[in-house]
Amino acid sequence: MADPSGPLRFEAGLGATVGLGITPGIAAGTTLVLGVRWSDWSVAVEGRGLVSLAQEVKGMPLETRAFTAATVACLRGRHLFGCGLATLGAVRFVPEDSLNMRVRRKTLVGVGARLGSAWRLSDRWSVHGHAEAIWIVEDVLLRRQVDHAATSAPLYWKSPPLGAALGLGVTASY
Repeated sequence: MADPSGPLRFEAGLGATVGLGITPGIAAGTTLVLGVRWSDWSVAVEGRGLVSLAQEVKGMPLETRAFTAATVACLRGRHLFGCGLATLGAVRFVPEDSLNMRVRRKTLVGVGARLGSAWRLSDRWSVHGHAEAIWIVEDVLLRRQVDHAATSAPLYWKSPPLGAALGLGVTASY
């Protein structure tokens, strides 16, 4: 039930995001948000797509993309907000040389916190910026394809225990 001091509002947002730690190198992409807000609280689901700007990992040319979905719960002040989030997604590695590696998809699971600031432009529109840190619970691992006659292949990339993201966006309230 909505808080009597503030009506229940639906929110939809779109933003640009830069991430570190989810893919090899820095990644850039977009985030789509749908949620509800009442009084000083909000709950939303987010979909995010990121493309790594790094075009190779330890000498192996490949493209990396990450797609995540997150549940976000926030406490909001007049201009500042703090959120907790849980994220689930997949990282897809697409090698140029398919003889050394197959296309790989790896699951990514994480929990984290977000701090940000929002500025109202009108009764309906606002802009926001945020920074977040994510503890990667289920990390992503990229290995060279294994020749079963040889010993295990060398490790190419493993996600760090912490990831980070910066975002800017616009939100409409209904």
